[in-house]
Amino acid sequence: MKKLLFIIITLSLISCEQENEINDLRVIDLEGNVGKSREVLLSEVAESIEYIPLETREESLVGIPRKESLIYENNLLFIIQKGDYFKIFNSKGDYLRTFNKRGNGPKEYISSNMVVVDNNAEVISIGSAKNIVEFKTTGDYIKKIDYPLEESLQGVHYKRFGIIDKNYYVLSTQINHHLNNLNYSAIILDSTSRVVLKIPYPDKEREFVEKLSIQVIDYLYPTPLLFRFKNSVRIKNGYDENIISIDKNLQIDTAYRLNYGKYGVREFSSNSYSSKVEDKPFLDLHGKIYESSSFLFMSFKTGNLPLKHWEFKNKLGEKASAPISCSYFNKKTGQFTFIDPCGLDEFGLIDDFEGGPAFWPLYVSQDDYMVNHIDAFTFIEYAKSHKVSEKFKKIAAGLKDTDNLVLIRVKLKNK
Repeated sequence: MKKLLFIIITLSLISCEQENEINDLRVIDLEGNVGKSREVLLSEVAESIEYIPLETREESLVGIPRKESLIYENNLLFIIQKGDYFKIFNSKGDYLRTFNKRGNGPKEYISSNMVVVDNNAEVISIGSAKNIVEFKTTGDYIKKIDYPLEESLQGVHYKRFGIIDKNYYVLSTQINHHLNNLNYSAIILDSTSRVVLKIPYPDKEREFVEKLSIQVIDYLYPTPLLFRFKNSVRIKNGYDENIISIDKNLQIDTAYRLNYGKYGVREFSSNSYSSKVEDKPFLDLHGKIYESSSFLFMSFKTGNLPLKHWEFKNKLGEKASAPISCSYFNKKTGQFTFIDPCGLDEFGLIDDFEGGPAFWPLYVSQDDYMVNHIDAFTFIEYAKSHKVSEKFKKIAAGLKDTDNLVLIRVKLKNK
């Protein structure tokens, strides 16, 4: 009877643990949603979408921005240009000014490798090889934060940074070799350049990376991913399941846990890795994570798993495909959804407001706006070939092929 009672109690405890994990809104269930993808309407996550033509004049013209060169905070749009300077527009598309403090002087920045604009769009912080330099977004110099010179951090390269409550600077390391930068995933500086906290790279992740060849490391890219949410900074370390959060009191907690299950990269031996993405039997986070008050937006390389491939026209105009799937996680319900592509060159959420092209964010602001852009020529052609709203048609009719970009701004739900 004692043995039977022990078994019953043990099974009950396991069942409770499993139920608690299922009901934990921090758990993002990737494994359980493979094969359950669907098309998703923008109205499921958003209140509205706006198409805002940016003012066109000689000094306001911008090229096609690179992937991570769009920032939108407090109704101001910052577009990073080739040459490490910024064009700034307001939410109506009016050109305001050009910000350019690049140089070798004591109150200048060498390059704009890493950029953070504060929630009020009043301060722009620019990180390069040796330091972070802060300016008012109107151009005035504020201060410089030098990277630490202590011996334990010699040779460490930094990939991204985030700011916590205007007091602390979180620098995530870059891992490009199994012998480099594996001690810490991030360090935290105060405004005097003093190191106040070092965050260790997880032991399991370190052991995993140390077994990989340099070629595989370059392909799998285990560099910590850093992103911010309100007054906290989040870090996801390589293929570790946990996304940790650091708050204004420098307290560290688990914000989310990605349940890769049998599809986790670490579930496979190193000889399973193939140069062909299509042969990969696991999920691999692709690009950045964007977080709003209610949602997380992520995309994944999906290999040969039963998820629809993204179809697009390549540079030669030929139809091609890639095993990439976007997704979103509802923070309030705990529901995770893989999103099906909805047509050639259509990646993301279906615009059921104005009938425009599928939308996927390049930036999510701290006041819950998602933004992206579309060039004028593509906008005009899309209006001709698709069933769009009268509002969309009217905007297209007012554009010329040579006009500036059109900003796409989406207001997310927060209920």
